[in-house]
Amino acid sequence: MIILNVVNLKLYYRTSRGIVKAVDNVSFKLNRNEVLAFIGESGSGKSSIAISIMRILPRNVHTYTGQIIFNGIDLMKLDENTFNREIRWKKISMVFQSAMNALNPVLKIKDHVIEIFKSHTLINNENECIKIAIEIFEKLGLSKDVLDRYPHELSGGMKQRVVIGLALLLNPELIILDEPTSALDVITQANIMNYLKELKWREKKSMIFITHDIAIASDLADKIAIVYGGKIIEIGSAEEILLNPKHPYTQKLLASIPRLRIDLEKLEYIPGQPPDLINPPSGCRFHPRCPYRMEKCTKEEPPEIDLGNEHIVKCWLYY
Repeated sequence: MIILNVVNLKLYYRTSRGIVKAVDNVSFKLNRNEVLAFIGESGSGKSSIAISIMRILPRNVHTYTGQIIFNGIDLMKLDENTFNREIRWKKISMVFQSAMNALNPVLKIKDHVIEIFKSHTLINNENECIKIAIEIFEKLGLSKDVLDRYPHELSGGMKQRVVIGLALLLNPELIILDEPTSALDVITQANIMNYLKELKWREKKSMIFITHDIAIASDLADKIAIVYGGKIIEIGSAEEILLNPKHPYTQKLLASIPRLRIDLEKLEYIPGQPPDLINPPSGCRFHPRCPYRMEKCTKEEPPEIDLGNEHIVKCWLYY
């Protein structure tokens, strides 16, 4: 059953240099109890897709159009008050990219907890709020003492777990995680990943997982979407994408990763620079860096091509 259906989503930013096409006509579907990982270079538009869904938009938005259908409701048609009360944090929550900056430095953790309940629910009993938070934090390996501390009194790993705990307070159906394991030591990374797996299997949570780390994505994700230049250029099951990549960018990306059981003579790399999203290349946005480019690639944007088994690629090689 589809929990989230995003259709032709666009999010452009206005800057002094011009209009940044951060999310440019993106479409995808997420099933219930499924984890979809977004993988791509910095600046490819992954985080912009996330804030589009959460409707946490900066002031310099130029274009914000498309459909975001959650449980049959088009979220784009809801007014801000209804979205905040009924959807944000209650049905869809988010773990932001930098835990260091996601918490208010002048508020104790318990104040963050109480604020979430008061802003998005009708629960005003502070003791009840704290009781729910303690239960969630303990599952994340945090003691209840954390609630009486300020963010600067916590380590990076503790802050990250607090941010994840805050995203789970209202028991949302969908959690968006924007690089939740970045800047953490490997032990803390492993503990957080184990907890996310528990959320997926025991509590049947649906997740969107944004990461640069393909190894971590392969450990958790059911589906993988490859994002390049503000567009999804390939999407399919984790097995299909990792074992049978079709887009030249995906192939190069996977060929640049060291393997434990395969002896690679030389790791590959992707020449050139990511596209400027103010003046993106015509046609396929990867064509300036693609070893297989044809004349058609430089002029016409490739359509979505269904390769079967829900494996979709945007590349003229398969048309």
